[in-house]
Amino acid sequence: MIDTAVIGGGAAGLFAACFLTKHGIDLVLLEKNHECGRKLLTTGHGRCNITNLKPPAELKKGYHEAGNFVYPAIRGFTPSDCVDFLNNDLKLRTKVEENDRVFPVSDKASDVRDAMVRYIGREHIVTGFDCVSVTRDNEGFTVTSSTGQEIKAKHLILACGGKSYPHTGSDGSGFSLASSLGHKIVPPRSALAPVRTSAELCSRLAGVTCVNARLSLWTGGKKTASYGGDLLFTHSGISGPAVMELSREIPPVITEDTYILADLAPSLDEKIFTSEVNGRPNTKLVNLVSEYVPRSVASALCGDDELYCRDCRSEVRKAVYRRLKELRFDIEEVPDINTAYCTRGGVFLNELDRDSYQSKVVPGLYVIGENTDVDGISGGYNLAFAAASAHLAVMDIVG
Repeated sequence: MIDTAVIGGGAAGLFAACFLTKHGIDLVLLEKNHECGRKLLTTGHGRCNITNLKPPAELKKGYHEAGNFVYPAIRGFTPSDCVDFLNNDLKLRTKVEENDRVFPVSDKASDVRDAMVRYIGREHIVTGFDCVSVTRDNEGFTVTSSTGQEIKAKHLILACGGKSYPHTGSDGSGFSLASSLGHKIVPPRSALAPVRTSAELCSRLAGVTCVNARLSLWTGGKKTASYGGDLLFTHSGISGPAVMELSREIPPVITEDTYILADLAPSLDEKIFTSEVNGRPNTKLVNLVSEYVPRSVASALCGDDELYCRDCRSEVRKAVYRRLKELRFDIEEVPDINTAYCTRGGVFLNELDRDSYQSKVVPGLYVIGENTDVDGISGGYNLAFAAASAHLAVMDIVG
């Protein structure tokens, strides 16, 4: 019997195995794929935004309703601690970019994964191990694969990820394992996902970005959420940071009154816009609007590229202003979890000790990373949590 088995070779599992190695704990890392970190390789568009250097008190705001639960973990193993571990223990050079985001100097997610695998040692990693059951007795846990192979361990860390991007191995199996051990699972939903809409102009403007937009989600006649950031038009709808953040709030059932309103020029009010139109009679309206949004978007909003401000009637000016400030996107369907960057939902947080991530239901069981009902905003937050929750669990095992 080994001391600790880690199920899942994604970011959280790799971090857990690294910390176990650092403290000399006998371990095995079990990964269903034939290589570790397949989803990690996709993060940061292949560059791996490994963490975010914001102070923990500010960082916790990026974990939505789970912020207070997450706080002990990110305070106990801060992003700065993570960078120190990467630089000093893994010998991986990092750099800091805009908005406190941390990347490897090489801009290669594979370098992060490979450094962790080297540190753990391939002799402690079993790939192609598709775990189908976990049982517990007085001695510990027995983990069984689809081929009948058994691993026995005193402690067990579940780090199987969520249910998004299932082709990488993040297929929700960790939820099934936790449920079989008696844990409640918050139903998984999409987070950080693009949104399909019925707006015709999306396909016309595919690839165009409106910076610093303000998006709000409306359902049942009420505004239920609002986020600011860049808005990207796609062939099938909208994407970009603001849309990604808003996607987690889209209800599981879409009705005809579920839609997104985009304010493409948050700093502009109607009085200023009216003054601009009236004060620049020899300027084409589309050129004036282009000062707030990309030219192609301005053209779509105005409808007439040859209309001068001097000829712009009041009702036309007001209509263009409304489109700038309240561009409506009717949501066609619930965001697809298969293309979401992370999962909202997972092991119910009230059944975990937030100071150790040990199960309150099954002693010796730890649940970390996206296997829990925690999802963060984009910008290194989810990997920061993967590292911090792994560290907290390992420190409890070390004692």
